[in-house]
Amino acid sequence: MKKILLGLFLGLTALSFSAPSFVNTRQIERKNYNIVLDEEAALVYFGILGKNREVIVTYFYNGISAKAVSRLLEREIIDKLGVKFQGNFENSRYYISKYYDSGERKYIYHIVGKKSKTNDCYISIAYLTPENLNDKQMVRDANTLLNEAESNLRR
Repeated sequence: MKKILLGLFLGLTALSFSAPSFVNTRQIERKNYNIVLDEEAALVYFGILGKNREVIVTYFYNGISAKAVSRLLEREIIDKLGVKFQGNFENSRYYISKYYDSGERKYIYHIVGKKSKTNDCYISIAYLTPENLNDKQMVRDANTLLNEAESNLRR
């Protein structure tokens, strides 16, 4: 997880800004997530979900599309971590790319929401787990994580 957080810091560069009004940072903190980056184009927080599972959620705003978010994290961050690509999945709600980090012995599921709940805000989720999820489990977990991330946005 440290490598992913470092990659996020290196991949996103800007001066420090406060989150836009549609991101409910108080609710994020009340849910025991830690905000680790709050910049002009993105807000990043992470949390530990138990059973050696972690989540890193990024809200991208200011005109960045869902496809651009997916490509940005794949090219600029995930590829530089030395993880092995396992495949991808797409439905009407999100894109999922699956990776394996042999050093951490964890699978990384990169989930990017396709449709924005609020204008110009796209959600990217890095879900780290030791479990090799099948398609049904992956869809269930992706829906749960995306619902949780969307619940922190105001319309």
